This record gives sequence, structure tokens and C-alpha cells, in this order.
Amino acid sequence: SEVRPRTSGQPRFSRMENFSIVNPDEPRLVGHVDVGNNESLFATRFDGDLVYIVTFRRIDPLWIVDNSNPLRPVVSGELEIPGWSNYIHPLGDRLVTIGIDNIDGWRAAVQLFDVSDPSAPTLLSKAPLGEGNSWSEANYDEKAFKVFSDEGLILVPFSSYSSSGGYASAVQLIDLNRDSL
Repeated sequence: SEVRPRTSGQPRFSRMENFSIVNPDEPRLVGHVDVGNNESLFATRFDGDLVYIVTFRRIDPLWIVDNSNPLRPVVSGELEIPGWSNYIHPLGDRLVTIGIDNIDGWRAAVQLFDVSDPSAPTLLSKAPLGEGNSWSEANYDEKAFKVFSDEGLILVPFSSYSSSGGYASAVQLIDLNRDSL
């Protein structure tokens, strides 16, 4: 399976495609599903039979695709929230993401989602980083985002400009609980 943006002279969308590799010399397309009409692709994560996809235009749809039948993948759920996620970290029936919260400026943010019901995902908690505008290396490099689920801790480097005009760089320690950050 792969997910890629499609733009060839048509409205932009993202397509998840499944291929049969019974004959590795001639992979054959066997199923697909389209998401995010006129939106850009920001993150994808495959986890068993589920695929999590984030697209963005002015809001962040988190798409959950049921891929248990590769011939007929279907969108089982969608959640729209402000901003977008760049990296998705599955934790069973929870997802932790790093992305941008665009409610009050542009701030790096860590989010916790409940995906126990793939047809009705919910945002449980959000932890914006820094003051004013902020960003994180983890928005571009998932290796900078470290989840210690057994210890209930997330480490995220970030930089920000404060309202007083100061600049700061730090590592944010975030408590990770089952239903909150």
C-alpha cells in the first residue's frame, strides 16, 4: 500500500493504493480510496488493518481508512480540527501526533486522539508548545519526537518567539496519560 498526493491537471486529492505483488516483476493495482479533495497530504501511518491519513487546507481532517480488505479500502472515520499533524504515532486505540495548531498564531502542538471507534475518532487533548509562534524539529524529522509510552512521557524540542519579542529553544516534557496530555 502507498499514499500519495494526486494533482495531474485535476483537483488535488490523496489516494491510498493497494498493490498485489504475487508477481513482484509486475505489481498490480487491486484497490484504492481517495481522501482530502483539494487538500494537501501531511502525514500517513499504517497500523495493522488501519491507515491514518492527515490532509490540510484550512482544517485538519484525520482520516481513518479500513484496509482489512485491500481490494476495497474504505474511509471508516474522519475528524476535523484546526491545524494539521505532520507525524502520527499509534498507541493501540490512541494516537499521539505532532503538528501545527493554527488557532492563535502558528504553534507546534502535540495531540492525543481516541481511535478506539474508527468510525468516530475524537481529540482528547492538545499541548501547544511555547508562546506565540513556535515550531519543532519534530515537524520535519520524526526522530526528534520521542514517545516513552511505558513511562508516560513525550519529549519534543521546540523554538518559539514570545509576545515580549524574546526567542527561546527548549525541550518540552509532556505527561502522557491514557486520556490527556
